[in-house]
Amino acid sequence: MKRIFLYIVAVSCVLLERNHKGLVSMTFLKNASVALFFGISTLAFAPVAQADKSNKVKFRKSITLKVGQAAIVHGARGECGQLPSKAHLAKSKRNLDLTLETGHIAFGKPGVRRSSSCKGWTPVYETIFVADRPGKETVKIHGDSVRITVK
Repeated sequence: MKRIFLYIVAVSCVLLERNHKGLVSMTFLKNASVALFFGISTLAFAPVAQADKSNKVKFRKSITLKVGQAAIVHGARGECGQLPSKAHLAKSKRNLDLTLETGHIAFGKPGVRRSSSCKGWTPVYETIFVADRPGKETVKIHGDSVRITVK
């Protein structure tokens, strides 16, 4: 996000130039409202561009693994159309790890998944279950029940 803001500032500096009387004039964008719209549009669509649309993350309601194995079980999303923040992922990991008895959670690459509440595809980070101890459990991961068996 910081990188995008700096890009907008750099573009704005290039587009603004002083004329011979010392007044600022826009050479490319004719008024400030268009420049503002351009900047806000860039920020609004930036998170979508970060998601890898070819990485379609599927929800798995049941998994069976051996100790040491890992599997993608879900996708962690932010607001519809946006990847979750790193702070949101850290909080999710803490909460999920407290409830898990047979393993722990890690987050993988960005991708997309179908979301009924978002009414279509939305950016996510892979939610990966890593098997640590043998056992069976059913847990809620991002609001959905997942049955886990670790052998």
